[in-house]
Amino acid sequence: MTHEAGATGQRLIAWGDELVKLHEGFRRDLADLRRTSRLGPGLREHCLTFCEALHAHHTGEDDVLFPHLDGLHPELAGVLTRLRSEHQVVGRILAQIRTLLDAGDPADLGVELDRLAGELEAHLDYEEEQLVPLLNEMIDMPEDL
Repeated sequence: MTHEAGATGQRLIAWGDELVKLHEGFRRDLADLRRTSRLGPGLREHCLTFCEALHAHHTGEDDVLFPHLDGLHPELAGVLTRLRSEHQVVGRILAQIRTLLDAGDPADLGVELDRLAGELEAHLDYEEEQLVPLLNEMIDMPEDL
């Protein structure tokens, strides 16, 4: 994400709203995967692409956004600790999904996608509840976002 400001210094991007849009894409993609959980070449690639995108998103939050927020808002320490912990839980499920895909074993793929949906929905809802209002007030964001 890049920050752009007009001549008056007004924020042109509502960072929290952008986060919600990104999360909506993850929700949509996961719902698509769950509807078509029979293993095939298209599903495997779609699933791996989704897993990598979600992992990259969480890594960016852990490595860039959350440390930025830590510095500006120490009162968020508990929230950010919980979000980081949830990233680890989601990461373990993503690893299990990759293992199933690599083994060509579709039997448990639907179960793992359902488990991911439960964990991810709760995580995204909490993150949006806690961070979107704050992010929408911020003018400056780290360049690497």
